[in-house]
Amino acid sequence: MYNDFWYNVLNNVDNKESFPIDVVMKDNMYEVYANLPGFNKDEISINFEGGYLNISAKHKLAENKEHLNYLVKERSLRSKKRSIYFGDLDEDHFKAKLENGVLVISIYLKKPEDKRKSTISIE
Repeated sequence: MYNDFWYNVLNNVDNKESFPIDVVMKDNMYEVYANLPGFNKDEISINFEGGYLNISAKHKLAENKEHLNYLVKERSLRSKKRSIYFGDLDEDHFKAKLENGVLVISIYLKKPEDKRKSTISIE
């Protein structure tokens, strides 16, 4: 198993611009669980690039909220992002849903290419 300390340091987990995730491997897929409370699905972006799954979330601020006179302001409106390296995935076959502040992304593994046997005759 991995060392939590080094995993957190190398993956920038404790960064305020990050969020916690879990990755579970199933038969032919990975499931990624990301905690994104307070975000709507239209504020979350998911893409694949170079073997990385990139998740970012940014609040759409209403103009009138900037001028409110807060007595207590503890909720952050910072954008958050995470990148997780998976390597060779089926980027065309995944699904995502947001339920109760948890984003669940199901990513299917690429099917192995059919490697045909060939017989080579000797001349």
